[in-house]
Formats: sequence, structure tokens, C-alpha cells
Amino acid sequence: MLTSLQSELNLDYLCDVTLGGPVETVASDVAEIVRVGNEMGLSLNVGKCELIARSDLRVTDTLLDSFIRMEVNDTVLLGAPLFQARL
Repeated sequence: MLTSLQSELNLDYLCDVTLGGPVETVASDVAEIVRVGNEMGLSLNVGKCELIARSDLRVTDTLLDSFIRMEVNDTVLLGAPLFQARL
């Protein structure tokens, strides 16, 4: 399933998946993960899903809009910032 996704960034480890790219592509891939996951008896834990994006990004997809919203400049991985803060 993961190799069929279209997002420009597609990383996975165990039960974690990270997608990145245009919002429409990511939304489509998330929908595919939900669809195929349901067929396999798996479900997406939306309470743990994060959407890392600029605050001005408008999301019209209902599922993506339900994710925890994280501001780009506040995002860290293993204690290191993922993005350089805008000065």
C-alpha cells in the first residue's frame, strides 16, 4: 500500500507514516491509507495524527482538518527543529 502512495515525501517506520507534498495529494494518500487499512482490519488513530503546515494554509479536506495542527516553526523531531525559523 505505501509504495502506491503519490506524496512527494513518503516515510514509514513500523506503524508511523509521514507524508509530505501538495495538500490535495496528501489528502488523497491519507484517504487511501484509511480505505486499505480498513480492509486489513486497521484503523487510523486520528487523535495522534498531525498536520504540519503554515498557519495560513487552508485545508478543505475534512479528515486532514481533524488532525492536530502544528505550526511549521514549532515542529521538532528528537529535540531538533525540522525547519529553520523565519527571521
